Amino acid sequence: MTDHELIIFDCDGVLVDTEPTTNALLAACVTEAGWPMDVDESIRTFKGRDLHEIRAEVEKHLGVELPDLIETFRARMFEAFERTPPPPVEGAVALLDMLDALGEAAPRRCVASNGPVKKMLASLTGAGLLDRFVCAHTPGHLDGHAIFSAYDVGVWKPAPDLFLHAARAMNADPSACLVIEDSPSGVVAALRAGMSVIALAGLTPAPALRDAGAPRVIASLDELQAPRV
Repeated sequence: MTDHELIIFDCDGVLVDTEPTTNALLAACVTEAGWPMDVDESIRTFKGRDLHEIRAEVEKHLGVELPDLIETFRARMFEAFERTPPPPVEGAVALLDMLDALGEAAPRRCVASNGPVKKMLASLTGAGLLDRFVCAHTPGHLDGHAIFSAYDVGVWKPAPDLFLHAARAMNADPSACLVIEDSPSGVVAALRAGMSVIALAGLTPAPALRDAGAPRVIASLDELQAPRV
């Protein structure tokens, strides 16, 4: 891992443990719209996908337009984050501490997510991780935080555009980048970008991540502190 020039972290499910909350809320919103869905089905069907694509699929399934679905989901999500800030994913703080301890020898790092910047700022702030991604090379509108959203480029994973955008902004060659992801769409996006990828199995089981092409799947971020990496 430390042989790479840049480490690109996905946000939800890799750094911040938002997935149980957000998938429960999404399942509830879809169920209220008329498509009965539990949390497990929401994860299998929608995890790692853009909300606009999800809304289009739900509308197609139900045969009706749902113009308020995204806004309702996001409003409930921000309320939930405000009530109970999401914690860091197990092992995330220790991994970032390890990278910090390497000093100038450490790869640079950033966050790249399908979600909007507002969501990333809320989740990373709630987990106490926002200031672990300060970098002078990033756009000024984020106050120097190395955070990139698919909304910046208008294309979502599994397209490679987000990761390529992050690499350009961080002045890194894609072949020298390592992506840490937890969704099949993120794994595919990283591979299409010509980057190395390590997949973190959590809500998405390891076989699904391997089927997406992940050459290495880990069960915990703690594994990235082992001598192998």
